[in-house]
Amino acid sequence: MKKVVFSVIKAGKNEKRMSGVGYITETDLLIPAISQKGKPYIRVFEDCIKCCSNKIHDEYKGTFYEIREVEFETRNGSGYETREIEITYYIWFKLAD
Repeated sequence: MKKVVFSVIKAGKNEKRMSGVGYITETDLLIPAISQKGKPYIRVFEDCIKCCSNKIHDEYKGTFYEIREVEFETRNGSGYETREIEITYYIWFKLAD
């Protein structure tokens, strides 16, 4: 694993930015995060390294797409429906010394 300085922006109406120090493996970006209940955990962006290109020496950036299943309440209120949504992340990281 290599140490990196990162910035991840979750695109959308409520844009959310995460930045700090994390790690990369051959394929994944691992970053520290805090859950909604205040518990720390490690967030893994699987297979995102291949979407990042080397723009400047040891500095990488790219767009990563994640597909998640989300439950929605049906319009008539009779139950829930599961849909797949695509989430876009803009990722930047630089190898730390």
